[in-house]
Amino acid sequence: MGKLIKMDFYRLFQSKLFWILCAVTFGIEMIISFGLPFLLDMVKNFSDNPDSNNITNDVSFSSLVSEPITGLLLIVMFASVTAFLFADIRNGYIKNIAGQLPKKGHTVVSKFVASIIHNFIFMLFGFLGSFIGNLLCPKTTIFFDNKILSALVVVVLNLILSMAMVSIILFLTTGLRNKTLASIVSVLFSVSALSLLYMGINKLLEVVGLKEFDIGNYMPDQLYGQKFDLAAVNSVISAA
Repeated sequence: MGKLIKMDFYRLFQSKLFWILCAVTFGIEMIISFGLPFLLDMVKNFSDNPDSNNITNDVSFSSLVSEPITGLLLIVMFASVTAFLFADIRNGYIKNIAGQLPKKGHTVVSKFVASIIHNFIFMLFGFLGSFIGNLLCPKTTIFFDNKILSALVVVVLNLILSMAMVSIILFLTTGLRNKTLASIVSVLFSVSALSLLYMGINKLLEVVGLKEFDIGNYMPDQLYGQKFDLAAVNSVISAA
């Protein structure tokens, strides 16, 4: 198992697409972080709303730590992990290695472990891009607060939730060998499009008497990126 995991790490780190998409994540985060304060200043200058003057360009370090990958950049991360999980099947490599293993399921475990490092590296690149972008922007001030510990907890929970979604992508790519379906599901996860499905399920649950239960509170794609003051337990349950 150890050699198999090392081999998947080697595949991951040798993947050009992985590093290209990491660079894309870094670049987009840096550009957004650098340019957003200028956009906010334009809003202040052209807006007649007096509340617009209350918009500040101060950014806490803990907020940068807790939100390394957000919004549509999840699509980039999931596109990368989908390509990695399907690469051995696409290239026919799995046919050569699977017969030499005591259990074919070991390949799934190995891919899952490698995917943890994959998502962590993406989050690291996202954080660095956001931090450097804000640091270079003359209109932004980064201040250090006392919420670093809670921000680290949020990052760990987000990593766990991302792996919950990756486990479904892993099932679709390795179990069903369907990259197209995996890609579609990863996009749905990224844009929270499944919330419409969850609303329908909630309506059905109301019919059977569960009016206070919201299935969206236990779905990883809905919990990812939330402030976990009240949702930490739900996140752990969902990810498990």
